[in-house]
Amino acid sequence: MNTPVRVTVVLALLTLLTGCWRYSLKRVQPDLETLAPSPRLVVGRIIATDPVQRFAFIEVNVDAPSLALSNNTELIARTSELTETAHLLTTRYLRGRTFAAKIIRGEPTSGDEVVWQAP
Repeated sequence: MNTPVRVTVVLALLTLLTGCWRYSLKRVQPDLETLAPSPRLVVGRIIATDPVQRFAFIEVNVDAPSLALSNNTELIARTSELTETAHLLTTRYLRGRTFAAKIIRGEPTSGDEVVWQAP
């Protein structure tokens, strides 16, 4: 078999295999229209806790919704693996981008993400 024929056969096989591979990838991808956004919005991160007084101090994200920061709003603290660690209740103590929340139940730790259940 001469060289041009070999090259043509190899190129034809590569084209066929690449087409099959791309087709299989398109079938595996989920339909993005069926995915809904999470109703939980990230408010910030816990930077410190006071276990005696049962307070958590939270650094607020720049894009945190203002409704989540209003007094007596329930928030949830969770780990990076999305495991809930505590339920919090916002207070009116807000200084710059830091506020205090009363720990209702659980034991949050520094670095936990704080989320709000959007209405």
